[in-house]
Amino acid sequence: MLVPWFRATPFAAAHHYRDRTLLVRAPARAPLAVERLARVLPSADPSALWIIDLPGTAALWLGYLLRRRLGLALALGFDGWYDPEGCLDGRAEIPLLLTFGERLRGTHPRTEAGLLLDRERLKTEASPLRLDNRYSLGPEGFPPLEHLRRAGRRSVCVFTEGGVAPDLGAWLDDVRPAVAVEIVTRFEARAA
Repeated sequence: MLVPWFRATPFAAAHHYRDRTLLVRAPARAPLAVERLARVLPSADPSALWIIDLPGTAALWLGYLLRRRLGLALALGFDGWYDPEGCLDGRAEIPLLLTFGERLRGTHPRTEAGLLLDRERLKTEASPLRLDNRYSLGPEGFPPLEHLRRAGRRSVCVFTEGGVAPDLGAWLDDVRPAVAVEIVTRFEARAA
């Protein structure tokens, strides 16, 4: 169901990093804040679409842990071009994308749970001295209502920090009349 929401752009950016011979190394362990977060999430419900909108590294670690431990698949909704000279430089995200891609090779998920988003896509400060590669997700970044219905999704649960990002909020407003929406904002993954 979620295959159309896999984004190749960050992986292309990863190769851009390699071409520039920048150090690309992922930490060996998940940050404790993400480990705790993985333990307190509710059980996945096949009738609910999860949207995890956390800072990039926290979202990637959480997606990785949920796949390894519970067999949950979360489609990558990152749509930005990371650049070492940009507002979204990717120095933390790129190593995780490459490492987790290798570590998850050959693992087969049991359930599709939802989408992973990089909360930093809009929040990072712009600077006239850096490439402004921030982005917002448009309607094509989220499953349309008819797609949710065909997949048997009757609710959407958003896990985020603070308020809902404007691009995500616009999509939630569109689907809210037809599906239940729950927003869980009590997670703190900033330590990732």
